[in-house]
Amino acid sequence: MANLQQKKLLAVASALGISDISNMQGTTRCIYDELPDTANQTEFNFFRNVSSRTFPQTNVTSNRFEVQESLLIEAIAVYGRANNSAPVLLDFVGVNNTAQNSLIDIVIGNKRVMKDNLVTGPSVAQSNNSKGTSDNGVYYLAPTVGITIPPQVEFEVQVRFQAAPASADIDFIGVALYGTGVLLNLNQPL
Repeated sequence: MANLQQKKLLAVASALGISDISNMQGTTRCIYDELPDTANQTEFNFFRNVSSRTFPQTNVTSNRFEVQESLLIEAIAVYGRANNSAPVLLDFVGVNNTAQNSLIDIVIGNKRVMKDNLVTGPSVAQSNNSKGTSDNGVYYLAPTVGITIPPQVEFEVQVRFQAAPASADIDFIGVALYGTGVLLNLNQPL
């Protein structure tokens, strides 16, 4: 029996006329993109023009998935990273060490599928208060909601901070999308 994530992926594929997604390879997937943290910048458009960046600033080469690939977003992380260092989840502490609000939008194709989702500091919106302080900077989508990025459709994530998150310790601001994915499976007869 398919779980909620699989059912959501199959329903979206069916609505788009993709009939063979159930024959594709299921996976867990995390994609991310990072932009330079410049002074006084409060708005970031992740995955837009992603082909101009390379690893370690991103792990994708395009802001659209290949044929038969898709991702059901279950969690979104906003983080900072210093050059040649591991990412650190942002607790949305802004100027003068004061908590700030931030907004996250997700655009898929020409549709805004998540709009002005409030992320507050230091805890995060949704049910994150019960997940502990180590989850600051992570937004969990309800299992029944999950947002699906279908194949061959452009997507981007927009984050607007109340105040510039610039810090001497942070060189890049990043967004990671985590969830259930589908990959092209060529183990079928052609």
